[in-house]
Amino acid sequence: MPPKLTDRGTNSQPQLSTRIALAASALTVLFILVVGGTSYFVTRGQITQGVQSALENNALLLSDRFSSSLGSVVNTLGELRHNALILNSLMDSLTRNTSLEPFLADFSSINGIPVDIALTDFEGNAVAGKRSVADITSLWKKPVLEDAVPYISIENNADSVYLLFADPLFYTGTLSPEGALINKIELTRLIQDLNTLGGFETVSLLQHGEPIGLQSSSSANQPQAAPKLTRIRSLDLPEPLAHLGLAVRVSASPEVVNQPLDRLTFIYILLGMVLLVVVILLSIFAGGHLAKPLRELEKVAASVVASNSFDHRFTAGGYSEVTRLGNTFNRMLESLGAAHEQVTILAHSDVLTGLANRALFQTRLRASLQDIQRSDVLLGILLIDLDKFKDINDTLGHPVGDELLKQVAERLRKLVRVTDTVARLGGDEFVIIATHLNKADDAGVLGQTIMESMSRPFHLRGNDIHVTASVGIAICGTDGDDPHQLLSNADMALYKAKEEGRANFQFFDPRLNSAAQKRKQMEGSIRMALDQSAFCLHYQPKIDLLTGKIVGVEALVRWQGLNGLVYPGEFIQIAEESGLIVPLGEWILREACLQKLSWDKSGLRPFTVAVNLSAVQLRQDNYIERLLQVIKETGVDPSGLQIEITESALMDKMDSIARRLGCFQEIGVSLAIDDIGTGYSSLSNLKLLSVDVLKIDRSFIRDIEIDANDAAITRAVVQLGRSLDLTVVAEGVETSEQADFLRLQGCHQSQGYLHSPALSGPELAAWIETHDFLDDFKTPSINPSVFARKN
Repeated sequence: MPPKLTDRGTNSQPQLSTRIALAASALTVLFILVVGGTSYFVTRGQITQGVQSALENNALLLSDRFSSSLGSVVNTLGELRHNALILNSLMDSLTRNTSLEPFLADFSSINGIPVDIALTDFEGNAVAGKRSVADITSLWKKPVLEDAVPYISIENNADSVYLLFADPLFYTGTLSPEGALINKIELTRLIQDLNTLGGFETVSLLQHGEPIGLQSSSSANQPQAAPKLTRIRSLDLPEPLAHLGLAVRVSASPEVVNQPLDRLTFIYILLGMVLLVVVILLSIFAGGHLAKPLRELEKVAASVVASNSFDHRFTAGGYSEVTRLGNTFNRMLESLGAAHEQVTILAHSDVLTGLANRALFQTRLRASLQDIQRSDVLLGILLIDLDKFKDINDTLGHPVGDELLKQVAERLRKLVRVTDTVARLGGDEFVIIATHLNKADDAGVLGQTIMESMSRPFHLRGNDIHVTASVGIAICGTDGDDPHQLLSNADMALYKAKEEGRANFQFFDPRLNSAAQKRKQMEGSIRMALDQSAFCLHYQPKIDLLTGKIVGVEALVRWQGLNGLVYPGEFIQIAEESGLIVPLGEWILREACLQKLSWDKSGLRPFTVAVNLSAVQLRQDNYIERLLQVIKETGVDPSGLQIEITESALMDKMDSIARRLGCFQEIGVSLAIDDIGTGYSSLSNLKLLSVDVLKIDRSFIRDIEIDANDAAITRAVVQLGRSLDLTVVAEGVETSEQADFLRLQGCHQSQGYLHSPALSGPELAAWIETHDFLDDFKTPSINPSVFARKN
């Protein structure tokens, strides 16, 4: 028998070694894949980032060069139309031949940019200069020679792109043009001359996002496939050219990134194969040597797992490697035992404050509830929340906030008895299990003591920090018998304390539960209404106070309930608190865009459609991108849309709100501030946001005829809007006297029941078709300049 056993062990040795070799090989392959893959993607990201940075810098450089060069040329050409020689040459052919032609020849190149200039008479016939320029297109003649306004366009042919700039020419005191100065600026030549980047870039000139003319490539071997790495910079052009929407696009081929990555991949594959061969050879050799002690080690490990005890030890003699392995394994068991004890402590303690954590709180609460069943004493749950703790983290930093939480924990620990438990549930939320209470009022005394303790200043890093706390209290028996119910009721009491102005304590009241249930039911109904498409939009017209014509509408959401329409005042607040305003707001914008598109296609007179955004929507990180996508998907003209936000929404994170609203304005959507005068916004906010419209809150309009303060505020807002060149809209206009007052003050538009209530889409279209604005709208004699806005 013993020899047989020895043979069996000998025969099994190669099998174990083979398994070790296979395992080592698999781990090596995994290691190679992880390291190689990580290096590949890190390197790809670094190369891509470097290329993108280069493209960004080059795009900025080119746009600055292009803008500066083109701006200087346009300024120079703009001065020519006032030149006395050009004006005199309109009526004097001798002057044209002897003086003007050489003069214009000197301007064939301005700052190295080719420029062709032609002079025409009042009928558009070229009389001097590069006469063929005037015949490129006849579209310039009507605006320049009849309407007396400049004509600017981008002309594109198979060989080049150029800017055609036609200016009317006037004699002193004349009102109609006596001729025109036509300028042709070679843009293709300009961008080719300015592109001195070199390397791998392809440069294109864009107009309103679309390529025009030929591309300028700085590499003769640039592939023809469309590049994937692109940066675009808009040109900062002078005012006459700003509407052209020109931009420079610098692109790079994907090969710039792929070629070095291909070489890197080949190197990794070669090194990986070498490493794999080496590991296989070493593992086969080491497997035979380690097989026997590893089996012994496995037995000890199995004993540790089976007994859940770290008291076992590995003993083995022979080779020094085995001895070292055994000693290392034993030290690991000792460390694991100590770590297990530490984990057991940490599992029941809050890491930051040392208080009981949520798990230990639940355990002690269940135990305390069982204890009071055998006695006549009461038990109270006090849920504590620091008021506006987030502001401290935001302004002073998280380290200061953590130190404050530690000091709060220490104060709470000193306020309770040994039998009580203080726990931190998370963030700035603490809870106390107050045991052995003789009456419920004892919990109120503790709540008052907590607020007084919190009201004393905290000394943090040389500063005195003042905070307050709100406390919600639930009593076992009257307010619940199980941990979940008690904590939930204490949370509702805490919510009530915050509603009452913070810095106070509130006992749980069954009516709070009823209100919470009602809010929860309303939230569920809103979710169901969204799923069942039970919302609809009505539109209230906005009327021009000078002409009486409709100039816009405001989209107002309605809920089609079982008992009729439900208005926003009954569900919008709950939608904002629950976050449902996010999908609801997206639906509102989409529906308003589709309705606007339908009205435009039906041939109705053009007017803007205003959609409201709440502060909750503006705080969403990616929400604005989703709304912009909605506008793009519907195909509506963005210039016919208007975004309304309330003045109070500007009180928090002004920079991020301005950045997000700027995304709308970049595509042509206008911006209105609603309920002006009721919030706390400043003139700097209006400037930062580039506001287009101010809307006076209806609360100031309601008593404008009898309340001098309301009239003064309204007058001031109108004057403010006019001085900032903003459109001013008055809401809630219900009487003709209110409209007359607003009109005399220079208010531009009004909205209210005087004109029409909010109507459905078809009803509004019928209202517009049947309403005679000129006959129904009687305006007193007033100077129209009062309503004028700056251009």
